[in-house]
Amino acid sequence: MTSISSGKNAITFKSGNNILSGNLYTPEGFDASKQYPTIVFTPPFNQVKEQMGALYGRKMAEKGFVMLAFDHTGYGESEGEIRNYENAFIKIEDVHNAISYLRTLPFVDREKFYGIGACAGGGYMALAAVTDKRMKAVATVCGMLDNRSTFLAGADRDTAVVMFSAANDARQEQYETGEPTYVDQLGYEGVKREELPEGARREGFDYYMTARAGVETYPRYSNRSLPNIAETNALTDATTWAQYLYTPYLGIYGEKALADTGPLTVGFYEKCSEPRELFEVPGASHVDLYDVEKYVNPAVDRLAAFFGKY
Repeated sequence: MTSISSGKNAITFKSGNNILSGNLYTPEGFDASKQYPTIVFTPPFNQVKEQMGALYGRKMAEKGFVMLAFDHTGYGESEGEIRNYENAFIKIEDVHNAISYLRTLPFVDREKFYGIGACAGGGYMALAAVTDKRMKAVATVCGMLDNRSTFLAGADRDTAVVMFSAANDARQEQYETGEPTYVDQLGYEGVKREELPEGARREGFDYYMTARAGVETYPRYSNRSLPNIAETNALTDATTWAQYLYTPYLGIYGEKALADTGPLTVGFYEKCSEPRELFEVPGASHVDLYDVEKYVNPAVDRLAAFFGKY
């Protein structure tokens, strides 16, 4: 095992046939002979470990937790032949394997083990927790928890068939050519900021398409993914499984996200098994909870308090 010290530690672990790369954040004064409450983190769509996970990793370490932020299969520094493939099933499998890895570390307290998922990762973490009871509590931050609604809300039969048929055609082309095709899944390329409506889409542009968190700062990040993600991700709807979670849950969302992801968190919470908690961060929007510290800090405080109960 790589020697672990206080702060950020580069680690690797195996998921399937691939070696994944992560950063393990530990508290100041870390002592490998002791045991610490531990968190596994899974990020928003297409993010790499240096983005949201790095900030939350540092802050949760300040609260006394060990936290792992890692590059999923095909992302960042991790192995994976097909790159930047936002496949919920693959990412959920990575979460399970990240937990297995962490539980091999002697300083990880297996009885105080938790999960955090953000945006798309919120749905993946919630689904993983339905069957993975190694996590004693889970939380989502601005979670995309209702993929059925995300892909199919307002779509009639013909619209749904067209959407899935296009995804099928993309898969067929990839199979026949042996070469994946990538598209801008966020719809930001060739678009001016002022052309976007106010809200999560414009905020996402400010985050992903600028030096704040785009390729200029994080060169391993890409806003592009495979065009067939609807085939799999439309099936991974955490809200459908909420009543079967049976693991303590905390949903965090921004006060100003009530026009986008806020209702998805509230909807999951309302269907979720007990015990459950909901926390609205005053003044925060969806993307504010990625990296704006005046909003991240109260979210981190609530995460630490919630996990401390279990």
